[in-house]
Amino acid sequence: MRFFTLVFVFLLLNVVKINAQGSYCPPANIGFETGTFDNWVCDTGRIDMAGNINVVPSGPVLGWQTMIDNNYNPRLDPYGNFPTLCPYGGTHSIVIGNIDTNRKAERISYTFTVPAGANQYALIFYYAVVLQNPHHLDYQQPRFTVKTYDLTDSTYIACSSFDFIASASLPGFKLSKAPTLNPKDTVYYKDWAPATINLDGYAGKQVELEFTANDCTLGGHFGYAYLDVNEDCGPPVTGNAYCTNQNSVTLTAPGGFGDYQWYTSDLSKQLFDGQVYTISPPPADGTQYAVITYPFNGLGCADTLYTTVNENNSNFIFKVTDTLYACAGETVNLTAPAVTAGSSSTLQISYSTDADGLYYLYQPQSITTSGTYYIKAVSPQGCNNILPVTVMIGNPVVTVTNPPPVNYPATVDISTTFAHTANTTYAYFTDIEATSPVDDYQYIAHSGTYYIKATSKTGCVTIKPVTIVVNPPPPPITQAVNTFTPNNDGINDYFSVTIVGYGEFGSLRIYSRYGQLVFQTKSPDTPWDGKYNGRPAPVGTYYWLFDGINTYDHSKVVASGFITLIR
Repeated sequence: MRFFTLVFVFLLLNVVKINAQGSYCPPANIGFETGTFDNWVCDTGRIDMAGNINVVPSGPVLGWQTMIDNNYNPRLDPYGNFPTLCPYGGTHSIVIGNIDTNRKAERISYTFTVPAGANQYALIFYYAVVLQNPHHLDYQQPRFTVKTYDLTDSTYIACSSFDFIASASLPGFKLSKAPTLNPKDTVYYKDWAPATINLDGYAGKQVELEFTANDCTLGGHFGYAYLDVNEDCGPPVTGNAYCTNQNSVTLTAPGGFGDYQWYTSDLSKQLFDGQVYTISPPPADGTQYAVITYPFNGLGCADTLYTTVNENNSNFIFKVTDTLYACAGETVNLTAPAVTAGSSSTLQISYSTDADGLYYLYQPQSITTSGTYYIKAVSPQGCNNILPVTVMIGNPVVTVTNPPPVNYPATVDISTTFAHTANTTYAYFTDIEATSPVDDYQYIAHSGTYYIKATSKTGCVTIKPVTIVVNPPPPPITQAVNTFTPNNDGINDYFSVTIVGYGEFGSLRIYSRYGQLVFQTKSPDTPWDGKYNGRPAPVGTYYWLFDGINTYDHSKVVASGFITLIR
């Protein structure tokens, strides 16, 4: 028997209740935004061998009905690789069921009354499905069902009930790349897709929403589901208000449908294709539009949503910081007040990863990846705008290219070994701890490893090494004659030692053959005149000793020899 796993992900049930007199808020906690299952009925039980589901009220049971927030792990479903927290907004979702088997069944339901007078009323839900197919009989397969029941008239509501049974031929499904225990198992999944439950004409009636996931009847294959609800009191089409200082209005239809077509209110003229319709300049106050939403693969019904664009006389001020910085290992908080400083104080702020505001940013207070993010502001009057914020996380980038070797007296300028960036300062050191500055970084004359310290304007630091090769000059040479004749004839009357090359005179000492010091000097300009204590020294051989300094590498230069004094 081949294993078959059904994993149903059912995200974002968006309750939209609109009529000619106004809009109606969703029932309390239908979106789990209290972080509880209040007002929901949770049932648990089993599916028998004949495919009958037997569940009883149990309250939420951890692992069967589990709350999800932005700290939930895993963040992505292991089979479909989609978010476990609803990506269309809100702070909580739930998961129904788990990967355990044994013929379990889980159900969650919500009962409410469509408000009297609500001539237009719709439910929009998003779902995704993951299936592992063992090719059981249909009634034996893991399954996920969605039912909308008119309790007042005891009938199921057309075009709003779904029954997903494991099958490799289900439309819109993709083969999962996730590994399975049995290599022969194949897993298919369906990414997020919406469907519409049209409740027009159900004003005043009691309706029950019911979602059920179950294992296969043989007990070896599991199914689970995610669910979230949008508790926004506004209409399904957002952005339908603009303030006097705005030069455009952007209408956004509910996300996830297969197609969108915008029309004039009488449906006589198509205006645009796509979920987000931007109108510039804004239309006249009171202009009405219609958008037809089409489901994926025919699952659910096409629906027509209407919205009226209204002008408001108030000003709308919304500002954001262009760029935010953080060092490596740190995070950026987009929700910090400083990010939107200068904006109107009554704005409702939300965060997304796209310029249309369609994809919810889960943890805007803890951004760990560089990129462009988007902040949306909505005023109490409904005016809105979306502005980008660039986040740069990481220390300054310093890409060093070691320069080619040079021959002294040529030198190397360390600051030319890398590309400089704006808002960054640079310093140069001889040690990796960056505690010993380089005296003159533009004229490096000695080989070695030096260090470039880059500091961003926010204090982030990067230290990078650069290898410098300066071929040294030849060592200095000492030169001296071996005889001299201090007889005042103007020829060879003095004796001194000359240092040639990159060297510096240190001292010269001259000794008699008995080891007696007869002359010493520390200046090359003071040679020996052949006298000792003011008197002519005896002819003969003397020993000289020279000390100097190599001015390139500061090493000691020592030379010695014999000089013969002749008169």
